[in-house]
Amino acid sequence: MSRPFLLTLATVSLTFAGCTYFRSAPIPKAQPIHFPAANTSDGTKGAPKQIGRIVMVNGDGGFVLIEASPLAVPAEGTALKCFRDGVEVGVVAVNPERRGGMVTADKVTGEPQRGDLVFQ
Repeated sequence: MSRPFLLTLATVSLTFAGCTYFRSAPIPKAQPIHFPAANTSDGTKGAPKQIGRIVMVNGDGGFVLIEASPLAVPAEGTALKCFRDGVEVGVVAVNPERRGGMVTADKVTGEPQRGDLVFQ
């Protein structure tokens, strides 16, 4: 065998071996949030229902904008809990202003941020 052929073969072999050795780490799957059974507004036991996600926070005005399913929009005055990485980070109260699935809510406690999950 010729020397250029052997060098090419060695280079290709090392390239493929390197590609399999330096693979990126697998992306971990998101862990579900587990809540204890709590009383719902009608007094029955039940797990909280995810309403949506915070898409904007107005620090000066003290309110957040929640993107929710149009079928799951809560009533005005409803208290909603905000969670980040499975930990409660705040409570917001729903305002009457809404358009489709977008709902505004005033901050009551905590510091909710963009991307937090909102539960009723």
